[in-house]
Amino acid sequence: MAHVEKRGTGRWRARYRDPNGTERSRTFKRKPDAERFLVEMEAKKLRGEWRDPALGRITYAEWCDRYFEAALHKRPTTMARDRQVNSKHFMPAFGNRALSSLTPIDVRSVVAAMADRLAPATVRTNYGVLRAILTAAVDADMIGASPCRGVKLPSGRAKDIRFLAPDEVRCLADAMPSDYRAMVFLAAIMGLRWSEIAGLRVGRIDFLRRTVEVSETCTEVDGKFVFGDVKTVASRRTLAMPDFVVTELAEHLRRVGRPGTDQLVFRAPAGGPLRRSLFRTRVWDPAVAAAGLGGLTFHHLRHSSVGLLIEVGAHPRVIQARLGHASVRTTMDVYGHVLPVTDDAVTAALEKTFTTQAIRTAVAQ
Repeated sequence: MAHVEKRGTGRWRARYRDPNGTERSRTFKRKPDAERFLVEMEAKKLRGEWRDPALGRITYAEWCDRYFEAALHKRPTTMARDRQVNSKHFMPAFGNRALSSLTPIDVRSVVAAMADRLAPATVRTNYGVLRAILTAAVDADMIGASPCRGVKLPSGRAKDIRFLAPDEVRCLADAMPSDYRAMVFLAAIMGLRWSEIAGLRVGRIDFLRRTVEVSETCTEVDGKFVFGDVKTVASRRTLAMPDFVVTELAEHLRRVGRPGTDQLVFRAPAGGPLRRSLFRTRVWDPAVAAAGLGGLTFHHLRHSSVGLLIEVGAHPRVIQARLGHASVRTTMDVYGHVLPVTDDAVTAALEKTFTTQAIRTAVAQ
């Protein structure tokens, strides 16, 4: 039975049993404070919100060690990014703090500091890392509620996305070394990510059906190559290729003499997977300069594939499927502002439909 007992002059001990039946106590200077504490503890027990206070006393740094050790579901690249973000932005502020001491005000302060010097999208990504760490602490019963509450994130205007015209894609491909020419078309026409191209194996190309299967990636984590599954379930896709892309790939494999189904389609000059940093400085940057496309990044080619799909009138869901986005909302969030306004086209189509119908009715009469 919960009760309050006097413990010497000006000391009151509140005693109660936790949900497991273990007796616990806490001492106060005033009896009303002790009574209020017992009421609060009993209410938390009834609501299922009681947490062992000792768990919340571990530091944020200690909890992060446990969190990352158990985060086996994360992709290696995601894990590396999350560790880096946490180490740079949150450990300096929270590392030595008790987990239970963190408040929404603390979180808002860190977010505000990031917003002063980082792009809105970067702030939102970084905040997502902190939110996941603290939500996991709640799920593990380390704290009763996450301090990531009431945080207003900066909203940024949609980025001006760079698209290449078809002739610019050709120009860039012509400027590339022959061993990497076909990469331009896989990115700019088929919309494959760098990691998907770097991990593409010969056996994933079906020259008879003219398709390419995207099911594996190759990424770098701490300087080491990691082969793994694609980013999401939706990223696993089989895409039909235009004839000219099939021809480019066939010519590439004939030229490099790489028929083995398990061999990588694109390799470094000395063999093995492509290292992105070296590819950028030794291959990409010189080709971009030669093509007169200064400032172009490899990811701009993926954007360009969307531009081409828009140009031929592809539906957003078709764009979503070809890019391997998990939902059409992702597609619209990134590219919605560049999709053409169709109101005039719809109005014209309705006008044509009803005008044609009216003519048919008049003729019939």
